[in-house]
Amino acid sequence: MEVVNPFILKNKERMIVFLDQLSLCSESNTPLGMFVEQSINHNAQDTGRELATLHHICVSYLPELQELSNILSIKKLVTVTDMLTKHKLKYREMIS
Repeated sequence: MEVVNPFILKNKERMIVFLDQLSLCSESNTPLGMFVEQSINHNAQDTGRELATLHHICVSYLPELQELSNILSIKKLVTVTDMLTKHKLKYREMIS
């Protein structure tokens, strides 16, 4: 996930706000069936690693998320996942 680190660092605050809004969603069903536990003390590396893990999970469940994209917050999540995947591919091309 090193290739998306510049994007994550540049948009860290926006991503945190988005993830906070997403976690406050009033929908009771969770398609991922997972809960992410946040610790109080984060450093930049932990946050980046957690965001990379979250992206990996979203990519893994992308077809299910796309089916639920009529929910506004899920639609935003699908859009961000697609954008991050494209940025990841772009950065990999730049490296190689």
